[in-house]
Amino acid sequence: LVTSVLLKALVAGRVILDDLENPTNSAPYGLLFMSSVCIFAGRGWIGKFIVVSTAGLHFLLTLWFIYTVKAYNALPDPSWFPNTVGIGYPAVKMWLYYPYAGFFLMVVSVASMVAFLPMSVFRVFTTQKIGAPICWIQISAPSIVLYTMTIMAQPVSYAAETDINLAHFKAVHHEWYLPLMHFMFFLCLIGVASSVWGLYTRWDVIVKKPFSPAHAAFCFPTLSHANAVQAYRGAINSFSDIPPESSIKKAIFCYWLFLLVSGTCVLFIFTIKFFRRLPKWTQIDVESPEAEPPAPNETHVHEIVTIGDRMHHQNFVSPAVVQANETGALVRRRRGTEDGRGTYVRTRNLTALGFEPMMKWHELQSEIEILLAEVERNPPRERRGWLSVPGIDFGSDFGRGNVGVFDGLVDAISNSSGDADRRRNRSHTEDVNVNRPSFLQRGGGGQGHSRQDTSDSDHMYAWG
Repeated sequence: LVTSVLLKALVAGRVILDDLENPTNSAPYGLLFMSSVCIFAGRGWIGKFIVVSTAGLHFLLTLWFIYTVKAYNALPDPSWFPNTVGIGYPAVKMWLYYPYAGFFLMVVSVASMVAFLPMSVFRVFTTQKIGAPICWIQISAPSIVLYTMTIMAQPVSYAAETDINLAHFKAVHHEWYLPLMHFMFFLCLIGVASSVWGLYTRWDVIVKKPFSPAHAAFCFPTLSHANAVQAYRGAINSFSDIPPESSIKKAIFCYWLFLLVSGTCVLFIFTIKFFRRLPKWTQIDVESPEAEPPAPNETHVHEIVTIGDRMHHQNFVSPAVVQANETGALVRRRRGTEDGRGTYVRTRNLTALGFEPMMKWHELQSEIEILLAEVERNPPRERRGWLSVPGIDFGSDFGRGNVGVFDGLVDAISNSSGDADRRRNRSHTEDVNVNRPSFLQRGGGGQGHSRQDTSDSDHMYAWG
């Protein structure tokens, strides 16, 4: 899978750039980096090169992801953790080669958890619009940080290890390091409670969704938590005075064994299902009767994505998720099959976007109506010049320059004026019955600059 993504970057790099424009689509990239460093660490100079380069890319991804969620005025939820807190895994593997660089990435991971975890836990308990796969990722944040902090119990070099005063080393870690690990384990249990609650309260929704790549969110957090519990056991065994046969250590061992066995079973089952469906997921049908979805700056909600999220009792799906569902995914057509429709096209023939299962048409229509009603009551915030929304305020050419996957073909062939005159065909949307807020009909949008009224059907996306 890692090799496939690397090939994807070489053959269809614009697809990856398009994913990075929306935090919903970019959420799994951190998981890819986390997996890569775990696979290649300790494998000679090639492993060193991959770990160091992947850690650097993950750090850049963290900065970019924080920028995008800020541009969308989004609030923390568990989907943020692979791209932010998840840099803890590259930190541990980087420590093997460059200890101080590993410590720096550890600080980034810890700071991300401190900044995002409290709000994320609160929102999972109070906002039903966060999906079950996203809620389950809550376990991962404190678990990754607990595992990352194990490098604090290691000398920074072989020379330091030989010169160390073992008695003093254990005394210091017993006084400072061990209480910190106890606190992190407590946070892990809070994360588990939040994830279990999120899955329990959303069970009726997730069981109706087909199996999709979004279900990967149920695998890595569980095993990451098992890894953290094992690290916690190691800290207790090394620096605590608890007897080996104590009931506390036995309980922790049983808990770790349960997580390891159950998480591995779920991983194997989901992996089999994943690879059985992989050909269907990757061979996307762009010849079905579907009108091509719009570019990010042509959607229903592109003017109002900056309304952002609510801290609690949010009755609408995050605008970033709605935006991602309306634009679909960018797909690179096979060479020689463009037929005048462009090398890159958009489609909604998918089962998931990031860790979010794909919305059905009626679900997307309903969420847009709810979102527009919310905007009528609370207009979106003004965009700042230095915090433009990717794909809307800039970089919105990905997936454009073609006329549509299907019904635009005839017009493209018959159009003799060249590519400059080609436009996507859009079906009419009058049957959607969406009442656009008055401030959008006036073309304001709250952005501080004039925009054309997007109620014209030429700029709207067909619902089918």
